Amino acid sequence: MAAAAKRQFRPSALDNVEDIENYRPGGFHPIHIGDELQDRYKIVHKLGYGGFSTVWLARDKVDEQYVALKILAASSQQESKELGVLQKLVEPSTDHPGQNSVLSLLNNFVIEGPNGRHLCLVVQVAGPSIAALNYSPGAVAGSRRLRPELAVKVANQTVQALDFVHSQGFCHGA
Repeated sequence: MAAAAKRQFRPSALDNVEDIENYRPGGFHPIHIGDELQDRYKIVHKLGYGGFSTVWLARDKVDEQYVALKILAASSQQESKELGVLQKLVEPSTDHPGQNSVLSLLNNFVIEGPNGRHLCLVVQVAGPSIAALNYSPGAVAGSRRLRPELAVKVANQTVQALDFVHSQGFCHGA
């Protein structure tokens, strides 16, 4: 009986869903398709999740555009440096070519929920990942490549974005 009580839900890596155990006090905020936050952002689709947040596609009813809404876990709200970094990256109005390749913070707010207070970051919706661009059902893994001209554009944008971030005093790391 004691062993059964200690078991936790562990999703398969093939499920591509976050661990349901993260929806607890101090953890993730429960969101449903169709929810509205701030009487402004209507949740349309789940984009992803990480160790400290979930990310949702939302329709901004005020600006009439789609946005990405990142909802941080309640326990990470006070510790998050991400808001400060994003705020500093949108402050300068420069002609640096890399600034356009860095996501802009559009808004931020805090919501209260059953699991605590959650910092919400509203950013532009990014395009598909390189992995998604390379995905080809039925092809041998790793056999599909970006067209050379597209690979060069992606590489140039990445270098310019990193140069802009570094010029603002930040270092990107994994």
